[in-house]
Amino acid sequence: MNMSSEEKEASQRLFKTTFSPEETPIKMPVTEKGPSKAQEMDLRFAENFSASGGKFIYCESAAKFLVLLNSLKSENNWNFLYSWDHTLRQYFKSLGLEQDDEYGFFMDNSDAATSRCFALSADEGVILLTPDQATNRRLTTFPPHHVIIASRANLVPNLERGLDMFRAQYYDKLPSLIELNKERKICKANHARLLNASGTANVFVFYIDVPEIG
Repeated sequence: MNMSSEEKEASQRLFKTTFSPEETPIKMPVTEKGPSKAQEMDLRFAENFSASGGKFIYCESAAKFLVLLNSLKSENNWNFLYSWDHTLRQYFKSLGLEQDDEYGFFMDNSDAATSRCFALSADEGVILLTPDQATNRRLTTFPPHHVIIASRANLVPNLERGLDMFRAQYYDKLPSLIELNKERKICKANHARLLNASGTANVFVFYIDVPEIG
């Protein structure tokens, strides 16, 4: 249902009030930094994400991404990577990697799932997802491996910046967080602002060094 401009403004005011610093017990997100001291955001994210158990694959171009993705498929004997993201599916097709359901492959019988993300947070080495991106991870039929395709446009220096950007775009929703280091408990400490993107911990991030994907 489409909201009128008055209803939208009222909803935005309610959201801002609900999450105002004055009324929130934790005024700022708990953003415990990872071990990396690198100045470059992509390197900082890569080191912190990898230290938490994630797999980071750097691709200097779309062509290199295709080579490395096919290599990963071969090494792990993956037959099919399922993606529910239309933009990503079109991107795969533009690179010559077909992602069609007509051969009988769906989420529940695929070896891995692929998706985009909302943001890669460099300081913490965590991944922010939109509600649509996170919903499928919670399904029992989700494959054992999650391949996330990201680019420079997804990098943010820290979780606080990522949350600000998310609220500006999805003012009435909550983002989900892939947090592989369970000892840090960022989601638990920020339960009013973040949801836990529960699901497989076997996460690969293909970082393509281009402005954006799609």
